Amino acid sequence: MIEIFSDFDGTLTNHDTLDLLLQRFAPPQWRDLDRAMLSGEISEREGLKLEMALIQAPDDLLLSTLETEILPAEGIEGFISLARRKGWPLHIVSGGLVAFAGALLKKWGYGDIPLWANDHRRNAAGGIEVIEAATPRLKENCSHCKSYHLQQALKRGSKIVYIGDGLTDYCPALLAHRAYAKANLLEHLRKHDFPAVPFDNLRQVARHLEENPV
Repeated sequence: MIEIFSDFDGTLTNHDTLDLLLQRFAPPQWRDLDRAMLSGEISEREGLKLEMALIQAPDDLLLSTLETEILPAEGIEGFISLARRKGWPLHIVSGGLVAFAGALLKKWGYGDIPLWANDHRRNAAGGIEVIEAATPRLKENCSHCKSYHLQQALKRGSKIVYIGDGLTDYCPALLAHRAYAKANLLEHLRKHDFPAVPFDNLRQVARHLEENPV
């Protein structure tokens, strides 16, 4: 059986939700933290907490901003239709926040797709405090260990397709039988000589996957 695991931000959306919130509601030092994470100076697990703590705007304002400006990625409807038609389980594994990703998916009519992500609350200063995803962690790099979900699918004997674009996709993509990648993930996989199928939109992913099943 084929199982599909997809990142959320920048993969199923037109824009990374956390990047948008940081651009709108955080002071400029978030960009230094972002660069430090990408360079490996600090882990994503550490950097995400520091970045989110900079955001003090209330959740209702954050969510209304996302609902206004974040759109489904190009080709998402056909991609999800393919998975459903073929009977391929689709799982969304996000390095973002479940309340925001879940609300967007529900708004778009995809609230029934399993979603795993981090949670959040407010710290004493009013900033966002990241509550790490409750799933077990195989490594200590990320707040949400996406690789755990793929390992469970491997134990089920599934063939794994992974789709992503960013830092939190580095480890899980390496576990997949096929990885569709763009942006930072594509660059990372190429550096590690790991075969990946480049994509710009989900229409391309659906077409390639239907013509070349794993």
